[in-house]
Amino acid sequence: MKFGNSILLSALMAATALGGIANAQDGEKQYRFVMVSHIGSNDPNMGWLTKSMEEFEKKYPNVKTEYISTNNYSVQEHVRLLEQAISTQPDGIAVPIVSSDAFEAPLRKAIEAGIPVVAFNIPDGRPDAERIPYLTYVGGDEYLTGKKLGEYALEKAEAGEIPKPTRVVCASHDSAHQGLKARCAGMKDAMEKAGAKVDELFIGAEPATARNALQAFLQANPDTNYIFTVAGWSSPWAWGVANDMKLDPDVDDKGVTVLTVDEGPVSIEGVRAGHVLATNSQGFWLQGYAPMEWLYWNKEFGYAPQSNILTGPVIINKDNADQWAELVRGVFGDKAYDEQNTW
Repeated sequence: MKFGNSILLSALMAATALGGIANAQDGEKQYRFVMVSHIGSNDPNMGWLTKSMEEFEKKYPNVKTEYISTNNYSVQEHVRLLEQAISTQPDGIAVPIVSSDAFEAPLRKAIEAGIPVVAFNIPDGRPDAERIPYLTYVGGDEYLTGKKLGEYALEKAEAGEIPKPTRVVCASHDSAHQGLKARCAGMKDAMEKAGAKVDELFIGAEPATARNALQAFLQANPDTNYIFTVAGWSSPWAWGVANDMKLDPDVDDKGVTVLTVDEGPVSIEGVRAGHVLATNSQGFWLQGYAPMEWLYWNKEFGYAPQSNILTGPVIINKDNADQWAELVRGVFGDKAYDEQNTW
């Protein structure tokens, strides 16, 4: 697998022509699939995608994959990299639809030119008749993330392992992020069926501001006994505020219960330490592998899935957190894993 960025892409364009000569010699169909990602090398989650693409190449040695991203992310830069990748005429493209408006023109142009596209990680959220006509979407479902975590908590409450919910606060760092709002909506639908009140609270992404917002909310709403943080890195803030207020936020049958998201080190270690009831995985590894496989099947056999392919959520709890910690350490590396654990 090749790694690309804005500098290397020109070299890849030249290499494409040379690859075509070699392919003609061996007689076997050769393909080149490109993933144009929003996750740069400064984000350890890139490892999930690149390692799974390496595994894909082992299974399909006649396919070369390229991972293109930037550490200086912006939608405009992402579109620029996408347009450059399209100009190299790859045999398939996998891309997150970070902005439907910004990505629509280049992707429709690629599809009309016969280049199949798979959306991964972020779908085009518009109705089917309006969305970019990619083959399929491979990734998680933000609404189901909140709903499944809520339903898991209710199962534990019914079993008497944690308190039954009376009031739930969904703590979000970005009030305009549709994915985060969907996580809160899923949690709300699950919890309201059990008779709990649910509030969405904007806490921001700065620790002191977030702690102050949470503390003020908990003081004003003393019946709150569940905190759902829609980012894993904010779960220690929520637990810390509740702990300082003597609200017993560890996982047991009294006090406050904390839930969070993602398979990152801070989320997993929160579960292992008994601070967090559960978190989730959105199946990052599959989001690298499955798009490549569907592009291959489409090129070889004309196959096209008839629905989206959900890779999550997978609930991570005390029963499987050790296994997930080992898995994530293998992808992130021990140093990065330990540095990201802020408990």
